[in-house]
Amino acid sequence: MAIPDLAALRYYLGENASWTDDEISQALLGEMAAQARNCRIPDIYPDDLAEALKRRVAHNLALRALPLGVQATISDYAASTTRVGGEDAEVRRLERPYRKLIVG
Repeated sequence: MAIPDLAALRYYLGENASWTDDEISQALLGEMAAQARNCRIPDIYPDDLAEALKRRVAHNLALRALPLGVQATISDYAASTTRVGGEDAEVRRLERPYRKLIVG
């Protein structure tokens, strides 16, 4: 598999995705750079890294609506805040074999 392109990301995000091509492309470039910093990328881009990259982009775009990374819920009985963001567990699992080990 190759590095996901805009068409692959549009398909992954679904028909109801409201992001523009520009927003998706910017998120893709940023997440590609982040993945390259954290992982050893082989010459032939594997399927698990491609899946992790698509999840990274989807996560990036979803969090744009929450610039502070906090979601509040208020009901008749309680109010709660939830901290969102951070790393996706599935991304960690998919990238684990390629993660760079930094010592020192």
